[in-house]
Amino acid sequence: MKALKELGQHFLNSTAIAEDIADLGDLIEGDYVWEIGAGKGILTDAILKHPVKLRSFELDRRLYDELSERYKDRVEFVFGDVLRADWESLFASDGSRIKLIANIPYQITTPLLARLEECQACFSRIVLMVQKEVAERLSAKAGTKSYAPLSIRLRLLYNISIAMQVDRNWFDPAPNVDSAVIVMIPRIDKPVINHPALFHRLLIAAFAHRRKTLANNLMPMIGKEKMLKLQEVSQMDFKRRGETLDEADYIRLSDILATL
Repeated sequence: MKALKELGQHFLNSTAIAEDIADLGDLIEGDYVWEIGAGKGILTDAILKHPVKLRSFELDRRLYDELSERYKDRVEFVFGDVLRADWESLFASDGSRIKLIANIPYQITTPLLARLEECQACFSRIVLMVQKEVAERLSAKAGTKSYAPLSIRLRLLYNISIAMQVDRNWFDPAPNVDSAVIVMIPRIDKPVINHPALFHRLLIAAFAHRRKTLANNLMPMIGKEKMLKLQEVSQMDFKRRGETLDEADYIRLSDILATL
Protein backbone atom coordinates (compact mmCIF):
# COMPACT_ATOMS: atom_id res chain seq x y z
CA MET A 1 0.00 0.00 0.00
CA LYS A 2 1.38 3.39 -1.02
CA ALA A 3 2.00 5.90 1.77
CA LEU A 4 -0.07 9.07 1.50
CA LYS A 5 1.95 12.27 1.71
CA GLU A 6 -1.09 14.27 2.84
CA LEU A 7 -1.41 12.02 5.90
CA GLY A 8 2.29 12.30 6.72
CA GLN A 9 2.72 8.53 6.41
CA HIS A 10 6.19 7.08 6.88
CA PHE A 11 5.93 3.41 7.84
CA LEU A 12 8.51 2.06 10.28
CA ASN A 13 10.09 -1.05 8.76
CA SER A 14 12.13 -2.48 11.65
CA THR A 15 10.43 -4.91 14.03
CA ALA A 16 13.42 -4.62 16.39
CA ILE A 17 12.98 -0.87 16.72
CA ALA A 18 9.22 -1.29 17.16
CA GLU A 19 9.84 -3.75 19.99
CA ASP A 20 12.33 -1.39 21.62
CA ILE A 21 9.71 1.39 21.48
CA ALA A 22 7.05 -0.85 23.02
CA ASP A 23 9.46 -1.90 25.77
CA LEU A 24 9.93 1.77 26.70
CA GLY A 25 6.27 1.77 27.72
CA ASP A 26 7.22 -0.34 30.76
CA LEU A 27 4.05 -2.32 30.09
CA ILE A 28 2.48 -4.59 32.67
CA GLU A 29 -0.56 -6.82 32.56
CA GLY A 30 -3.82 -4.92 32.39
CA ASP A 31 -2.37 -1.60 31.22
CA TYR A 32 -4.59 0.55 29.04
CA VAL A 33 -2.55 1.64 26.03
CA TRP A 34 -3.27 4.12 23.26
CA GLU A 35 -1.46 3.97 19.93
CA ILE A 36 -1.67 6.76 17.34
CA GLY A 37 -1.25 5.69 13.73
CA ALA A 38 -1.49 1.91 13.52
CA GLY A 39 -0.32 1.96 9.90
CA LYS A 40 0.74 -1.52 8.83
CA GLY A 41 0.71 -2.75 12.42
CA ILE A 42 4.42 -3.09 13.14
CA LEU A 43 4.21 -1.18 16.44
CA THR A 44 0.77 -2.64 17.16
CA ASP A 45 2.28 -6.14 17.01
CA ALA A 46 5.09 -5.11 19.35
CA ILE A 47 2.66 -3.65 21.90
CA LEU A 48 0.48 -6.77 21.76
CA LYS A 49 3.40 -8.93 22.85
CA HIS A 50 2.46 -7.55 26.25
CA PRO A 51 -0.85 -8.47 27.98
CA VAL A 52 -2.43 -5.02 27.64
CA LYS A 53 -5.71 -3.48 26.51
CA LEU A 54 -4.98 -1.55 23.33
CA ARG A 55 -6.91 1.24 21.65
CA SER A 56 -5.41 2.32 18.34
CA PHE A 57 -6.25 5.43 16.34
CA GLU A 58 -5.90 5.31 12.55
CA LEU A 59 -6.91 8.04 10.14
CA ASP A 60 -6.40 6.09 6.89
CA ARG A 61 -9.72 4.39 6.08
CA ARG A 62 -7.96 2.23 3.47
CA LEU A 63 -6.64 0.17 6.38
CA TYR A 64 -10.03 -0.51 7.97
CA ASP A 65 -10.69 -3.99 6.52
CA GLU A 66 -7.11 -5.20 6.83
CA LEU A 67 -6.60 -4.09 10.44
CA SER A 68 -10.07 -5.13 11.61
CA GLU A 69 -9.69 -8.62 10.15
CA ARG A 70 -6.11 -9.05 11.34
CA TYR A 71 -6.59 -8.02 14.96
CA LYS A 72 -10.31 -8.73 15.49
CA ASP A 73 -11.11 -8.10 19.16
CA ARG A 74 -7.48 -7.83 20.31
CA VAL A 75 -7.45 -4.12 19.44
CA GLU A 76 -10.17 -1.50 19.71
CA PHE A 77 -9.68 0.67 16.65
CA VAL A 78 -10.83 4.24 16.31
CA PHE A 79 -10.79 5.09 12.60
CA GLY A 80 -10.58 8.85 12.46
CA ASP A 81 -8.55 11.88 13.50
CA VAL A 82 -7.19 11.41 17.03
CA LEU A 83 -7.23 15.19 17.52
CA ARG A 84 -10.98 15.27 16.84
CA ALA A 85 -11.79 12.27 19.03
CA ASP A 86 -13.76 12.73 22.26
CA TRP A 87 -10.89 12.11 24.63
CA GLU A 88 -12.97 12.73 27.74
CA SER A 89 -15.41 9.95 26.85
CA LEU A 90 -12.56 7.61 26.00
CA PHE A 91 -10.81 8.35 29.29
CA ALA A 92 -14.04 7.60 31.14
CA SER A 93 -14.49 4.37 29.16
CA ASP A 94 -10.96 3.12 29.74
CA GLY A 95 -11.23 3.89 33.44
CA SER A 96 -7.51 4.06 34.14
CA ARG A 97 -4.49 6.25 33.61
CA ILE A 98 -3.32 5.48 30.12
CA LYS A 99 0.02 4.75 28.53
CA LEU A 100 0.48 6.29 25.10
CA ILE A 101 2.93 4.64 22.69
CA ALA A 102 3.03 6.03 19.18
CA ASN A 103 4.96 6.66 16.00
CA ILE A 104 2.99 9.77 15.11
CA PRO A 105 2.59 11.58 11.79
CA TYR A 106 4.95 14.49 12.37
CA GLN A 107 2.46 17.03 11.01
CA ILE A 108 0.30 16.57 14.15
CA THR A 109 3.18 16.98 16.62
CA THR A 110 2.33 20.51 17.80
CA PRO A 111 -1.42 20.05 18.32
CA LEU A 112 -0.88 16.63 19.88
CA LEU A 113 1.61 18.01 22.39
CA ALA A 114 -0.92 20.72 23.24
CA ARG A 115 -3.52 18.03 23.99
CA LEU A 116 -1.03 16.10 26.11
CA GLU A 117 -0.33 19.31 28.01
CA GLU A 118 -4.05 19.72 28.72
CA CYS A 119 -4.65 16.06 29.62
CA GLN A 120 -1.51 15.29 31.63
CA ALA A 121 -3.50 13.88 34.56
CA CYS A 122 -4.89 11.10 32.35
CA PHE A 123 -1.54 9.59 31.28
CA SER A 124 0.91 7.59 33.35
CA ARG A 125 3.59 7.28 30.64
CA ILE A 126 4.04 8.55 27.09
CA VAL A 127 6.44 7.16 24.48
CA LEU A 128 6.53 9.13 21.23
CA MET A 129 8.55 8.92 18.06
CA VAL A 130 9.03 12.52 16.93
CA GLN A 131 11.39 14.49 14.74
CA LYS A 132 14.87 14.59 16.24
CA GLU A 133 14.75 18.39 16.35
CA VAL A 134 11.52 18.32 18.39
CA ALA A 135 12.97 15.74 20.78
CA GLU A 136 16.02 17.94 21.34
CA ARG A 137 13.80 20.96 21.98
CA LEU A 138 11.63 19.12 24.51
CA SER A 139 14.61 17.83 26.45
CA ALA A 140 16.76 20.97 26.17
CA LYS A 141 18.27 22.69 29.19
CA ALA A 142 18.33 26.43 29.84
CA GLY A 143 21.04 28.22 27.90
CA THR A 144 21.14 25.75 25.00
CA LYS A 145 20.22 26.48 21.38
CA SER A 146 17.19 24.16 21.42
CA TYR A 147 15.69 25.57 24.64
CA ALA A 148 12.29 27.12 23.94
CA PRO A 149 8.92 27.94 25.57
CA LEU A 150 7.71 24.47 24.56
CA SER A 151 10.60 22.97 26.55
CA ILE A 152 9.51 24.83 29.67
CA ARG A 153 5.74 24.33 29.32
CA LEU A 154 5.87 20.57 28.77
CA ARG A 155 8.52 20.01 31.41
CA LEU A 156 6.41 21.78 34.02
CA LEU A 157 4.24 18.67 33.72
CA TYR A 158 6.50 15.86 32.52
CA ASN A 159 10.02 14.59 32.99
CA ILE A 160 11.15 14.23 29.38
CA SER A 161 14.15 12.31 28.07
CA ILE A 162 15.41 11.06 24.71
CA ALA A 163 15.48 7.28 24.89
CA MET A 164 16.75 6.43 21.40
CA GLN A 165 17.45 7.92 18.00
CA VAL A 166 16.11 6.43 14.79
CA ASP A 167 17.72 6.99 11.40
CA ARG A 168 15.42 8.10 8.58
CA ASN A 169 16.31 4.99 6.56
CA TRP A 170 14.27 2.80 8.91
CA PHE A 171 11.09 4.22 7.36
CA ASP A 172 9.29 3.60 4.11
CA PRO A 173 9.29 6.06 2.45
CA ALA A 174 12.24 7.70 4.20
CA PRO A 175 11.40 11.15 5.60
CA ASN A 176 13.70 14.13 5.15
CA VAL A 177 14.67 14.16 8.83
CA ASP A 178 15.95 11.75 11.46
CA SER A 179 13.74 10.80 14.38
CA ALA A 180 14.02 10.20 18.09
CA VAL A 181 11.90 8.48 20.70
CA ILE A 182 11.08 10.47 23.81
CA VAL A 183 9.70 9.21 27.10
CA MET A 184 7.42 11.57 29.03
CA ILE A 185 6.61 10.71 32.65
CA PRO A 186 4.25 12.94 34.68
CA ARG A 187 6.12 14.90 37.32
CA ILE A 188 5.41 14.23 40.95
CA ASP A 189 7.06 17.50 41.94
CA LYS A 190 5.10 19.80 39.62
CA PRO A 191 5.84 23.43 40.53
CA VAL A 192 3.02 25.70 41.69
CA ILE A 193 2.25 28.50 39.24
CA ASN A 194 0.13 31.08 41.04
CA HIS A 195 -0.55 33.22 37.97
CA PRO A 196 -0.62 30.86 34.94
CA ALA A 197 -1.93 33.36 32.38
CA LEU A 198 0.72 35.91 33.36
CA PHE A 199 3.39 33.20 33.47
CA HIS A 200 2.65 32.12 29.88
CA ARG A 201 2.52 35.71 28.61
CA LEU A 202 5.88 36.36 30.24
CA LEU A 203 7.33 33.23 28.66
CA ILE A 204 6.18 34.16 25.17
CA ALA A 205 7.49 37.71 25.53
CA ALA A 206 10.89 36.62 26.84
CA PHE A 207 11.47 34.41 23.77
CA ALA A 208 9.93 36.79 21.22
CA HIS A 209 13.38 37.65 19.84
CA ARG A 210 15.99 35.13 20.94
CA ARG A 211 18.96 37.45 20.38
CA LYS A 212 17.48 40.31 22.39
CA THR A 213 17.98 40.79 26.10
CA LEU A 214 15.29 40.03 28.63
CA ALA A 215 14.83 43.78 29.17
CA ASN A 216 14.23 44.50 25.50
CA ASN A 217 11.83 41.59 25.11
CA LEU A 218 9.75 42.39 28.21
CA MET A 219 9.46 46.15 27.66
CA PRO A 220 6.72 45.94 24.98
CA MET A 221 4.67 43.72 27.30
CA ILE A 222 4.90 45.62 30.59
CA GLY A 223 6.43 49.00 29.79
CA LYS A 224 9.74 50.48 30.85
CA GLU A 225 8.66 51.51 34.36
CA LYS A 226 7.40 48.08 35.36
CA MET A 227 10.30 46.41 33.64
CA LEU A 228 12.81 48.40 35.70
CA LYS A 229 10.83 47.73 38.89
CA LEU A 230 10.70 43.99 38.10
CA GLN A 231 14.45 43.98 37.57
CA GLU A 232 15.01 45.79 40.86
CA VAL A 233 12.77 43.54 42.97
CA SER A 234 13.90 40.28 41.37
CA GLN A 235 17.59 41.30 41.41
CA MET A 236 18.03 39.45 38.13
CA ASP A 237 20.34 40.63 35.39
CA PHE A 238 18.00 41.70 32.59
CA LYS A 239 20.90 41.92 30.17
CA ARG A 240 20.60 38.14 29.99
CA ARG A 241 18.60 36.53 27.22
CA GLY A 242 15.33 34.80 28.00
CA GLU A 243 16.74 31.44 26.96
CA THR A 244 19.13 31.47 29.94
CA LEU A 245 16.34 31.44 32.57
CA ASP A 246 14.91 28.22 33.94
CA GLU A 247 11.35 27.45 35.06
CA ALA A 248 11.95 28.66 38.60
CA ASP A 249 13.15 32.04 37.29
CA TYR A 250 10.00 32.51 35.20
CA ILE A 251 7.71 31.47 38.04
CA ARG A 252 9.43 33.95 40.35
CA LEU A 253 9.20 36.75 37.78
CA SER A 254 5.48 36.12 37.22
CA ASP A 255 4.82 36.14 40.98
CA ILE A 256 6.63 39.46 41.39
CA LEU A 257 5.03 40.99 38.30
CA ALA A 258 1.57 40.15 39.66
CA THR A 259 2.26 42.43 42.64
CA LEU A 260 3.48 45.46 40.67
